[in-house]
Amino acid sequence: MKMPMSKDATVGLVFTALTFLLLLFAVVVYFRQRKTNRETQREIPDHDLLRLVANEPDQLISPHQLRDKTGLSLNEARTRLNSLMTFGVFDRSSNRTGRHFFGLKAPLGVSPDLELSADPFLTVEDLLAIFAYYDYRVTPQELIMATGLPMTIIDREMKYFEKQRVVQRLQRSDSNGAVTHKFYVLQDPYRSDPDRFRAQAGVMDLEMKEILLQDNLLV
Repeated sequence: MKMPMSKDATVGLVFTALTFLLLLFAVVVYFRQRKTNRETQREIPDHDLLRLVANEPDQLISPHQLRDKTGLSLNEARTRLNSLMTFGVFDRSSNRTGRHFFGLKAPLGVSPDLELSADPFLTVEDLLAIFAYYDYRVTPQELIMATGLPMTIIDREMKYFEKQRVVQRLQRSDSNGAVTHKFYVLQDPYRSDPDRFRAQAGVMDLEMKEILLQDNLLV
């Protein structure tokens, strides 16, 4: 005769199932957001979106306003703005009705006039040139404006370079623990000996291109 499950076992099973469903939901949302970010670059690339916000009278934009100014749907506008906020480009404010407004964490300034590669991704030489220009401390916003590349490609590449221990991402938080600033720095020996980084350029560039193709981030 089969014994009934105990109350603790039932609770544990339900908790495990709920955890799995939440993780599955998070994965589905992540890939849907990445697809939206990739496909809507034709309507407005990330670097143009940053310029659009910077040119607003109050340097703020809501998803509804972005929808009205572009060919994006409201959900696409929300996805683009929230993704750039998570990446460390935007701050988000709310009014009394709960509507969100997004603004740049830092002024755009003048985009650097750098001779970067024609490749549709960030190469090792590109990365070294950008770090040198910005005194070896580069923000996500500066990477977007210097390269003109979509956030999704830059984010994936920087995670690769972090894994290779070439760069590290740092962040500052306020007294409440909220992240206020994100930026990347080169790690040694690549910072003090950039030629050591260049010696690996061929292998890293090829590997990075293959990863981006596998992730459907390059077309």
